[in-house]
Amino acid sequence: MLHFLQKLEVPHPPNEPRPTALLSHDVKPIEKERRVWGWPAFIALWSTIAFNMSNFQIGSSMLAIGLNWWQAFLTMLFGHILAAALVVAASFPGLSYNISFPVATRIAWGYFGSIFVVLNRIVLSIVWCGVQSWQGGLMTYVCLRAIWPSIDKMHNTIPASTGMTLQQFVSFILYFVIQLPFLFLSPKKLRYLVYAASGGGFVVQLVLCIWACCTMGSAGFGSIITSSGNKLPSSQLGWICVYSISVTISSITSGTVSVCDYARFAKSPRTGTWSQAIGFLPGWLSNVLGTLTIAATQNRYGAELWSVASLLVAIQDGNPDSKTRAGVFFAGLAFGISQIALNVVGNSFSGGTDMSSLVPKYINIRRGQLLTALLGLVINPWYLLSGAVIFISVMSAYTIFLQPFLGIVVAHYFIIQKRRIKVSDLYTLGTKSLYWYSGGINWRSVVAWVCGVVPHIPGFLRNVNPSIKVSAQATQLYYLSSFTGFLIPLFVAIGLHKVLPAPGQTDYVSSVSKSEAMEHLEEYIERLKFDFGVIQGEEASNGKTEEVLGEKEEV
Repeated sequence: MLHFLQKLEVPHPPNEPRPTALLSHDVKPIEKERRVWGWPAFIALWSTIAFNMSNFQIGSSMLAIGLNWWQAFLTMLFGHILAAALVVAASFPGLSYNISFPVATRIAWGYFGSIFVVLNRIVLSIVWCGVQSWQGGLMTYVCLRAIWPSIDKMHNTIPASTGMTLQQFVSFILYFVIQLPFLFLSPKKLRYLVYAASGGGFVVQLVLCIWACCTMGSAGFGSIITSSGNKLPSSQLGWICVYSISVTISSITSGTVSVCDYARFAKSPRTGTWSQAIGFLPGWLSNVLGTLTIAATQNRYGAELWSVASLLVAIQDGNPDSKTRAGVFFAGLAFGISQIALNVVGNSFSGGTDMSSLVPKYINIRRGQLLTALLGLVINPWYLLSGAVIFISVMSAYTIFLQPFLGIVVAHYFIIQKRRIKVSDLYTLGTKSLYWYSGGINWRSVVAWVCGVVPHIPGFLRNVNPSIKVSAQATQLYYLSSFTGFLIPLFVAIGLHKVLPAPGQTDYVSSVSKSEAMEHLEEYIERLKFDFGVIQGEEASNGKTEEVLGEKEEV
């Protein structure tokens, strides 16, 4: 049995210790040799998250709640600026201490408490990986249809109750197979994927917008631009604007939660700071290009085709000659590549990072990515998207559960721990760790998270099911959830640690400077090149692991 378990262990680089129950090559702090992400990689990362199918159509949400086009543009700009500031703040544990998000959460939650946070993100990664794969499948269908228009003549043998056609299912499977090799890219090579995806995504959206505006003729812009909106009363307009800003922030909350996973590979904290601070611009630009494109084609096709796949299908149907089909194919190809990159960097890599932190001895990031992708297939995303409006509403509003995680981590890093982290203790079990708290769980963070979630539950329920009646105040608080969901747990966590500080942390923070904490980090990283075990109560050397009972040695 022992031999079988050893066969299941993840492979490790030569001359590096075997993975253990707490440490592996993917989980440990990143050494200098692997810090290869410069400012172009971070700009490309956030451009990839911006120039894709989903972000292209966000403007529809703002117009649907009653804003006119310029109000939507302005509130989305404010939202992206605030989101970029949050991204930078959340990335500092990774930028400074080269640790991933699952490890960074141990600072605030304790080792066992962080598992709750990690499991939340694993579920989210699996669901969104499946959903984004289905969206990529639709774009694959657009490409196939551009090459072989006769694909629509295939006899559909799939029942309508499944929420898909045979053509869509074949395209989805093809996309899924094409996507698989990209799951094997290392973080070092992954940056080249985001270079290609961000460039292609920007070019295709810009060209599509220019084409739509230059060829709309006398039909002009549709009501998206020409209408003055729903003319909301001034008493409601302010709240709707706030809600628009909040929705914009929440649209990239899952990416914000994942930012440490990439920030830890930064060449230096500076390169990952300013390059992410300007990340608001690609996101907002995509929103603007998407809105202008749909407005310029609205009268031509008689509808607001916010789905990029539906728009490209309509373009081909409107003029199905070879030139149009070639243009549709290359547009679909660019969107398809950006969709692959988005799914890898935004979902599968995050899921793989989380899984590897839970079971580092048997799951590395690559295995975790494969599990995330396969489980995303198992959930039948086509059915969820086609037949469950409630599902879409729940996933869109799920940010009320994620935003408190960010508030708590930011509070700990900047205020409670004052940017002085003893990294070795994040990989240590037992009372010798500064972050052990009570049996491995920081109850203060649990209380702070509950305080950040509970006030928004009534508004969340109404968003999922509009027939549920709640007070106007509850609805307005939900509109503020991207702000209050972050700030409430932040202040609660700070207050609880001021009143009831964790043993040992105050002394460490007051006695160690930031530079000394960084020196300790580099010493710890150097030691991990030869020994994974002593820090956690195991002795590992030359590929052999022995339990050291009753003792844990600290660096």
